[in-house]
Amino acid sequence: MTRAAVDIGGTFTDVVTVDESTGHLIQAKALTTYPDPTPGFLNALAKVTDSTKLETIGYGTTLATNAVLTKSGARTALLTTEGFRDVLEIRRTHRSTLFDIYEEIPEPLIPRPRRFEIPERIAADGSVVKPLDERAVRAAAERIRSSRVESIAVSYLFSFMNPDHELRTREVLAEELPELAEDITLSSEALPLHREYERTSTTVMNAYLTPLVRSYFSRLRAELLDSKLFAWLQMMQSNGGLVRPERAASFPILTLLSGPAGGVMASAYLANLLGETHLLTLDMGGTSCDVAGVTNGDPDTRLDFEIGGYAVSYPTLDIHTVGAGGGSIAKVDGFGRISVGPSSAGSDPGPACYGRGGELPTVTDANLVLGVYDQEFQLGGEIFPDLDLAARAIERHVGKPLGLTVVEAAVGIVRLVNANMMHALRTVSVERGRDPRDFALVPFGGAGPTHGVHIARELALRRVVIPPMPGCNSALGILSSDVRHDLVATLRARMVRLNPLELGDTIAVMAAEACQELEEDGIPPERRILRASLDMRYAGQAYELNVALPSLRPDDAAMARAIADFHVAHQTRYGHALADDMVDLVNVRLTGLGTISKPRLGSDSIATGQAEPRSRRGVVSVEGLRSTVPVFHRADLLPGQTLPTPSVIQQLDSTTYLPFGEARVHSTGSIVVDLR
Repeated sequence: MTRAAVDIGGTFTDVVTVDESTGHLIQAKALTTYPDPTPGFLNALAKVTDSTKLETIGYGTTLATNAVLTKSGARTALLTTEGFRDVLEIRRTHRSTLFDIYEEIPEPLIPRPRRFEIPERIAADGSVVKPLDERAVRAAAERIRSSRVESIAVSYLFSFMNPDHELRTREVLAEELPELAEDITLSSEALPLHREYERTSTTVMNAYLTPLVRSYFSRLRAELLDSKLFAWLQMMQSNGGLVRPERAASFPILTLLSGPAGGVMASAYLANLLGETHLLTLDMGGTSCDVAGVTNGDPDTRLDFEIGGYAVSYPTLDIHTVGAGGGSIAKVDGFGRISVGPSSAGSDPGPACYGRGGELPTVTDANLVLGVYDQEFQLGGEIFPDLDLAARAIERHVGKPLGLTVVEAAVGIVRLVNANMMHALRTVSVERGRDPRDFALVPFGGAGPTHGVHIARELALRRVVIPPMPGCNSALGILSSDVRHDLVATLRARMVRLNPLELGDTIAVMAAEACQELEEDGIPPERRILRASLDMRYAGQAYELNVALPSLRPDDAAMARAIADFHVAHQTRYGHALADDMVDLVNVRLTGLGTISKPRLGSDSIATGQAEPRSRRGVVSVEGLRSTVPVFHRADLLPGQTLPTPSVIQQLDSTTYLPFGEARVHSTGSIVVDLR
């Protein structure tokens, strides 16, 4: 059986396949195509499949993310409880920058004329205060019909306690607007939790994306079927798990951070093989740089996030993104200040050195001028970079305005983009109370290994781990990810008063639902894992901490353990804990995993001594020092070999620059660089 995984980036589309019988891995890259990424997707697959039939294809995409950022989602309407029409604009009154009186809040995805108030009311305990006014729903449907609406969101107050009004509203809307029956999102299904703003915003976001994502997945599946290459398509979710496309099409919020999630999961898998428990990941692609933390072998997660200024509440890997990629454009403003990013040349036209019409200098152009990249070696197996084009772009747009030579300007570009990435890494380490000296750095993406060692030294990290396929690491992460479903239910109670049987009954219902979802994913019972957790807080607090529950059938001992773990979590997060039993349960969460066989990394060949270089060339460091360094090809390196520093390692998907440190090849095929 052969499985494939595809990750679509801003510049390149990456694919990795694994032969389950031999463990053999094949990787390839193709330029990402715009505006439809499907041709690039198929081009990348064609490079590794030939006539091989694929059992599954895992897929990571930024389709949903881009739709939100470019405001290209569906024309959507909202039905909400009478009196709550303006929740999307009132928001939480939080300010991103506390003292910025000019801070702008993005316009709601649904303007006020397409938000309809429906007389109805459910109480906090789930009882009916005011029956649903079906005539108002039908009247709203008539106005929706005349407004050319493509999707509908329904979010009623306390529907998470009693969804009957939302369910009946969907039935009425389906009767009145049958063409929109598949494009109705209920908050009681999308996010059955308290907090009306977050629930409404998440529901609206889902409705906004549903038509686009469903249409795209339908076209993609049709083209894959025509290619006769695959049997089962799986989508990468923001939580680091896979899901069938039918569910992703109904709940596209699951895929908002689909793209960068694969790289974090690959790093966590690799860390387990290396015996590393604390990692910082740095995914530097063509357009952006995504960073995340891994502690005790588990990636950081969060239960809510913002995208484009809009709140989304759903479990996701905690990934921080900055505009720092190989295609990030360097420019000098009218005051003589140089900046790099966030704007990017992408793949069309791409960096100046690509020779595809780009005239602005980028980080890739700077690395080519400094000798880190080789004009005789194809980038991504697609492009021979043109040194003259890169030098002219840097000289014209950076060197001359600042009175610098081309090399000096290139050094400045690299230093500045490194500083941007170091700041991002501090966000997920120092700013969260973590000592970077306890962590190893895993740089990947097409450009990550080029910059990773320098960044690690500046942050005083102890080790750098370059994955075997750094440029395709996100695709490799998709291959190593399990199928995953996250479920949540509201259960409000004081923990010491909660009957364990009541909690067990709630978990049992959720477990049955999770098993049904895994059944539809084709996961047999022996490969299913269920885990429960609780959202808890001290009485009077407004936000919760999530704590694992040690058993799906909780007893008094399990409840006491959960309370104790909450105190520890609160102490860790906030620096204090209360020595009392005033701990409230707010939500119950259950994760259903369908385990997937993991690709085997490395080889059985073992060598000793120092690796032999293919050639030598001049390289200028970020300190501006020129030296002649050995150049290796990654395919030549064997586990057990050591590498001199400084040196350069070239491979299809990335170029690794090792300016200093003690470097060796690990049994997984990774390059491990010790910095102290």
